[in-house]
Amino acid sequence: MTADLAQRIAEAYRWQRRLGNAQIMGPACHIVADPAHPDVWDSNHADEVTARTDAEIDAVFAAMDRHLDHTPWRVIHTDCFTPDAFLARLALDDFEERPVTIQMALQGDLANRDTEVELRPVTSDADWQMLLQLVLADHAEGRRTSNTLVPPEVSAGIVAGYRAKSGTYHFHLAAQNGVPVAYGAHAAAPNGVGMIEDLFTLQSARRRGIASSIITAFTERLRAGGCHTIFLGALATEQPKHLYARLGFKPVMLARTWVRRVPKNG
Repeated sequence: MTADLAQRIAEAYRWQRRLGNAQIMGPACHIVADPAHPDVWDSNHADEVTARTDAEIDAVFAAMDRHLDHTPWRVIHTDCFTPDAFLARLALDDFEERPVTIQMALQGDLANRDTEVELRPVTSDADWQMLLQLVLADHAEGRRTSNTLVPPEVSAGIVAGYRAKSGTYHFHLAAQNGVPVAYGAHAAAPNGVGMIEDLFTLQSARRRGIASSIITAFTERLRAGGCHTIFLGALATEQPKHLYARLGFKPVMLARTWVRRVPKNG
């Protein structure tokens, strides 16, 4: 894997998280904010950190305190381009590292999967309500949230964030026998990289090839739209990473999320 591939994936992942949120260029970092949903981490965070010296690192933290004073969370997304000195400071300052995400890129053709699944775009209010119900089930299971209890109002805020991205980031429901049992999203980043993200299938519908069918459909759409590089993220602690590898996705880089709670306005 080349550094150029990793760079393009990192850029696409940052772009996707920033969609629908206010963006602030900070000192040696980029800050994303959404005061309407202060407990949604992907809507309130810093990324693209280049700070190496103590003064630069202190400036990043100060900028986060200034622009994220509406939330008690300090969330930082890092990748293989984040300086080691900054990562070391996060560990020293008691930021909690969440489970690592493996960014995996498709190499060659996708392995064939022939499970039939009905995919429909999430467009209407009823669609978004059904997506919320599936997200609530996802969060109740806790596998993608590291068994962290996610209050229903936070789940609703996350779905509101999804909806704010929906002009560019396309959510779909997957149904069998007319009943939605899974969801996922895809997008073409401005740098030409296609991404597949936010995949979830109800426990009762797993091992039927539904996730594979969603990935196949999204891959075909992204390639038809001109995306020759397609990637998705897999939690290092969960089993879907093996499914993605069987489909032809290979590991490229690691992405991490670091979290610390601070007293609000403190």
